[in-house]
Amino acid sequence: MSLPLAYVAIVIIWSTTPLAVKWSAVDAGFVFAVLSRMMIAAVLCQLLAMALRSDWVWHKRAWCMYLLSGFNIFFSMILIYWAAETISSGLIALIFGLMPLVTGVFAAIILNEKSLTMQRMFGICIAFSGLMIIFYSKSTESETYILGIIAVLAAVIWHSFGTVVFKRFASDLPIMSLTTGGIWVSVIFLMGFWLLSDGHIPETISATGWSSILYLSVIGSVLGFSLYFYILKNIEASKIALIPLITPVAALVLGQYLNAEDVDSRIWSGTFLIIAGLSFYQLGGYLTLKLNALFQRIS
Repeated sequence: MSLPLAYVAIVIIWSTTPLAVKWSAVDAGFVFAVLSRMMIAAVLCQLLAMALRSDWVWHKRAWCMYLLSGFNIFFSMILIYWAAETISSGLIALIFGLMPLVTGVFAAIILNEKSLTMQRMFGICIAFSGLMIIFYSKSTESETYILGIIAVLAAVIWHSFGTVVFKRFASDLPIMSLTTGGIWVSVIFLMGFWLLSDGHIPETISATGWSSILYLSVIGSVLGFSLYFYILKNIEASKIALIPLITPVAALVLGQYLNAEDVDSRIWSGTFLIIAGLSFYQLGGYLTLKLNALFQRIS
């Protein structure tokens, strides 16, 4: 697949995933929906690993990373799927767009990266001011709506923390092994959670529900991860950084027109600030260098 096509595919996948999450749980319930998705994804990843003849790594540190990765997937997915029952798909995508900022904070703390420049701190402040506008604009909504926003934010924080830990301790592990092992462990956690919650298999799931589960398993999980790692290796960071700036807006529009989700002016105002903050954080240094180079040429 060509790089431009892979890039467009990633934007489409990340933009449509929150809406598919919402549709997949309508009939199935959020626990069974996420369990079904990850079971199918685990089987597909295992088959892909076998086809690629990717060897598993069995040493102690690898097993620790499988467990951490699996719990990371389990905890984040449960929070997101539960939140999808109370808040819009577009809002889920918007809050999850904050992940680069939260990851940067953890990287500075855990990895001692000199990434939190004044410019990036300014971007973080702008983005979280946008989140506060959205949060307080919904302060009159039901308590579950507010808890839904908090749940997605907690998923972002936990997922960002896990990402930094993986970079610290699992950078030398094979990607296919880490991905497949983590997904299988998450299935075990999800199976236990499902059995403890109700253990109920839905009698009927609509065509839309099953289609969404299959889409999330095949496209959202297996293909999405593969394409992301592909462009990560072949495209400069400044272009990859544009993806979180595009997908939240696209997800908001899709949720509004395909699922009749309410997106009022306050949410759009918060969205603008979050995207502006992300732009400062992700691209501010790059744009500053380009502008300085342009001014030097002019002078």
